[in-house]
Amino acid sequence: MTGCTPETAADPEARALSERLRVVAVGSDRLTVLADRAAGCAACASRKGCGTGALAQLARPQLLEIARPEGLDIHPGDEVEVAMGGNDFLAAAGLAYLLPAVTLVVGVSLAAGAGAGDLVSGLVGLVALALGFVPVALIERRGRRVAELQAVAVYPPSPQTCSP
Repeated sequence: MTGCTPETAADPEARALSERLRVVAVGSDRLTVLADRAAGCAACASRKGCGTGALAQLARPQLLEIARPEGLDIHPGDEVEVAMGGNDFLAAAGLAYLLPAVTLVVGVSLAAGAGAGDLVSGLVGLVALALGFVPVALIERRGRRVAELQAVAVYPPSPQTCSP
């Protein structure tokens, strides 16, 4: 992935995030790809003691369905490079991380402003936090953000060579 240079800064499509995913099934208009959950510290020297790395090892890979691009010959076992625009990524991250936090703060603030005690304010905050995750779960279930992923290139598997 390249950085944002002055000539690409004005073009939102040029600022895309991309990753290679393995194709597990090919339909007439959809691809099913295997998305491993990457850890933020995969190459870090302190990987053994990293909580993020440990959680990533426990998570199962996720199967995603994306639109099959026209004109690309894709077979199961190939790798496809999928891309998401930078603005789409920021919108998804904002929804997933900011919305629940904002609902928590608003819930606690409203309860405290109404004169509720600490325990009641905390309980209202927990309910508000749970409600903040509802839109995130609905969008995830409907696969709206997955629709933002686009396959842009295909990489066939490299042939295995056997040495005698």
